[in-house]
Amino acid sequence: MEQAIKQFARERGADLVGITSVERLAEAPAGSRPEDSLKGAKSVISLAKCFPAGALFSRPANYGSTMLSIYNYLDHIAVDVANYLEQKGGRAIPMLADAPYDHWEVENTYGRGNLSHKHAAQAAGLGRMGKNTLLLTPAYGNRVLLASVITDLALEPDPLVQEEFCIDGCTKCIEACPVKAIAPGKVTQKLCRTNVMTKLPRGKEVYGCWECRKACPR
Repeated sequence: MEQAIKQFARERGADLVGITSVERLAEAPAGSRPEDSLKGAKSVISLAKCFPAGALFSRPANYGSTMLSIYNYLDHIAVDVANYLEQKGGRAIPMLADAPYDHWEVENTYGRGNLSHKHAAQAAGLGRMGKNTLLLTPAYGNRVLLASVITDLALEPDPLVQEEFCIDGCTKCIEACPVKAIAPGKVTQKLCRTNVMTKLPRGKEVYGCWECRKACPR
């Protein structure tokens, strides 16, 4: 079953697929655990899609449109995988790439996803989180975007990645942040949000800062 799920997801366009048990995510905050989104949840399938390195060195509108395109791509994969799991006798809910999150703190402009894709991906053996909290993968570094699918099917989890991908003593991502929002293993969203979006001449907001991605040597 596990191999069939992975093959199905790859055929739909996922570059990386991993599986974790909900027990590995038991320390997630209340409201962000798999069981909070699907009663009886037992497993999470993590999906990753790589984006072109050229997007990192392009203009904000180009980078932003690339990200949105891949978010949409991942959303379709997640929906297809959820439907596939239900055809196999389970229940499943796709957790889309850039949403949803019900937890929002206005004063801190802090949002917490209904499921942390990064933590799910790490628990599913796709990689390890770096100092800037982006997932680092063996094949693509941090050039991946993520989505997830929660299911009540009991699936065999993948082994965790044991290698530490952050280079010992490296602080390039921390130093690259123009608003000093990054400390090792933590990002202050209130600071990051002041700089991460930019307005184009016609008023549309797009991603305008990705310096921590660009700086990472992996």
